[in-house]
Amino acid sequence: MKRGRPKGYSPYINIPYEDLADFVGRKTLVKVCGKWLKELIEETNSEAKDWGAITPSSSGGATNNNEQPKIEFQLTTFDED
Repeated sequence: MKRGRPKGYSPYINIPYEDLADFVGRKTLVKVCGKWLKELIEETNSEAKDWGAITPSSSGGATNNNEQPKIEFQLTTFDED
């Protein structure tokens, strides 16, 4: 009995960006491999940016300038007698 994935198996599928944008929107953060992104930038001769420190507020596309409100809470301890 063979073990593992079948030959040619890939968990990835190709989808046009236009279709993806219909599902998630243009400003949705999407996790990508950093190595892939750097290679893509080099291939397209884009402006050099420090992509290693992308955060929602510094990504350019999706801005999150509003901080989440703080949640107030109290801890209650019960003494076992």
